[in-house]
Amino acid sequence: DVVSNNLFFLNTSGELYSINYLTQKINWVLNFKNSSLAGDVDLFLSYPLILKNDSLTTSTEKAVLNFDSNTSLKNWSFFTETLLKPIVTSGYTYIISKNNLLICLENNSGEVIWSKNIYNNSKINKKIKNKFGRFNDFKIVNSKINLYSQDGYLLLFDTNSGDLINFKKISKNGIISKIIFLNNNMLLIDKKSRLLKYN
Repeated sequence: DVVSNNLFFLNTSGELYSINYLTQKINWVLNFKNSSLAGDVDLFLSYPLILKNDSLTTSTEKAVLNFDSNTSLKNWSFFTETLLKPIVTSGYTYIISKNNLLICLENNSGEVIWSKNIYNNSKINKKIKNKFGRFNDFKIVNSKINLYSQDGYLLLFDTNSGDLINFKKISKNGIISKIIFLNNNMLLIDKKSRLLKYN
């Protein structure tokens, strides 16, 4: 956080630190291992931290948590197992849960705005669903939620309602990388280690 000169990190012991990197002093520490979020394993696992508008969001094995980055006070928690790192915009947090739900939360309260089953759609039949494979990335592109599968599919969802807009196979050899956008192009690596570029 270059405005407050703070560095945030969450270690595998379940400790979330805020440190002022100019004074090299600890602002605060949260210990998730001592809370109900702790699991039975020795390592505490989470997705990378997300900092947005003095708000710090983290997704652990059991919940998505949101804290005030200045005071460490918890704003809200939403208990679900996430499949991918959440997306945080200026107003909303988008989550893909392990039980195939696409969820939109309001950032200030953590209230659920909408929740949709990814596969519960007339456009997706069982035969097509089985071809999608595991999802490995999702982003918001051109005001649409883009969900990418390892088997090369792209699913597009409406950010306001969570409704499926369209889906298509964009790589016949699957996708093994995260998706990168550069100069109006979408870049990915397929299972044959080839770099693919889309406009």
